[in-house]
Amino acid sequence: KNMCCPVTAKQTGRADTADMLTKRAAHQANNASETTMETTKQSSLNKIRLLYFFFRFSTGSLIPFMPLFMSSCGFTHEEIGRLQAIRPIVTMVSAPFWGALSDRTGKKKLILISTFLISAICRLSCAFFKDDMQQFAVALCLTSVFYAAVTCLLDSIVVSSLNSKERLNFGKLRLWGELGNGISSTLMMNVCSNEAYGFEHLFVVHGITAAVAVVFMILCTPSNQYNQNQAKQMTKANGSCNNDIIDWRRSLLDVFTNAEIASILGAVAVTGCSISVLENFSYINIKSLYKAHGQENVLGQEISMYRVFHTCGGMLTWYYSGTWQKKIGPNGVIIASLCCVPLIFFLYAGVGDGLDVRTKIGFAMAEATRSAIFAAMWSSATIRVNMICPPHMTAVLQAIMDASYRGVGSTVGAYVGGAMCKKIGIANTFTLIGKGFVSLLCGALFLSSQVKSNAPK
Repeated sequence: KNMCCPVTAKQTGRADTADMLTKRAAHQANNASETTMETTKQSSLNKIRLLYFFFRFSTGSLIPFMPLFMSSCGFTHEEIGRLQAIRPIVTMVSAPFWGALSDRTGKKKLILISTFLISAICRLSCAFFKDDMQQFAVALCLTSVFYAAVTCLLDSIVVSSLNSKERLNFGKLRLWGELGNGISSTLMMNVCSNEAYGFEHLFVVHGITAAVAVVFMILCTPSNQYNQNQAKQMTKANGSCNNDIIDWRRSLLDVFTNAEIASILGAVAVTGCSISVLENFSYINIKSLYKAHGQENVLGQEISMYRVFHTCGGMLTWYYSGTWQKKIGPNGVIIASLCCVPLIFFLYAGVGDGLDVRTKIGFAMAEATRSAIFAAMWSSATIRVNMICPPHMTAVLQAIMDASYRGVGSTVGAYVGGAMCKKIGIANTFTLIGKGFVSLLCGALFLSSQVKSNAPK
């Protein structure tokens, strides 16, 4: 007879135990793999934080003080406005070129490092041409040609390396740049106001910190091969590429006919125009006020304090920008930022002619608000543009946005601000622009309400 051997309870228990041990080992292996991936990801994010810190530390040691340096060279307000307009004009033309070149070649890291290094060398040469305005202008022009690629490429590389959930934390990475900028600008303000040092030492510090920033760019950014492979994978995944052939004309047409992208670029340009006036003439206004009251000896210390408020306002906004975007969306944050722009002008213009506590509080609030508005606008615009643009055009579109802010907007702001400050003074210019911005916002709100009311139901 064929007998069937029954499975004993003991054998069943052994099988269950073996199965349980197998599942536990698999679970532990998965946990170990996830822990390793998380550690690697955290290490990459820490590198990005250091990169932003040293990059902005380098630029913050000199760029914010260029208008003051030009003023110390004897240039008039109108000449300063023209010189400051060189960078945005050049950026408007060269930034899209660098973005398109990096997207088509995939060599974002190489272009980022080389352009930043050359721009730093050209900027340092300005110290040798302070007595000749034409040579000074040429040095600024060359600086602007290469520096136009840096910020947009760095932001594009970072945002592209994050997934959709991590992109909302872009502000928390960018705030380390704000911290580096705040520390360097605060320290350098004390250096340039010290009679034993002066503006020349700012160029020395900028050169040293720029070299450090280049080292961190080499160590902390992904390789060119990684950028090329990632772009190809994302493009194929979105169905935008057939046999690795990209229709660039069609892609550009799709981008510029996108109403949302056009609106974001317009909002960025308007903000850039407004803040350009402040960046070029706010510190000159503060310096004139302190000089009129015979308190130039404490100017460096006071401006350093204002820079601390500027840094704190930017860092807080960068940190919470992701939270705000979750609640009201990136476009909601952009609109809120636009509505707050007139406040900066009124704060700078309404401080009065004295140097009492009210005046200093007004300057501090204006600095914090200016930094906060830029952080909210730039973080939201960067994330939203990278979400809706074709994957193979992230760098060029980031460059176009940079050109809209530092190109179109800053060019108009520098020229208009310089001419207005010469005719009616800096304080009156701030007041008039603030009122004009409020009128513009009211008009836009009225037109929007009319369009909605006339829309077919």
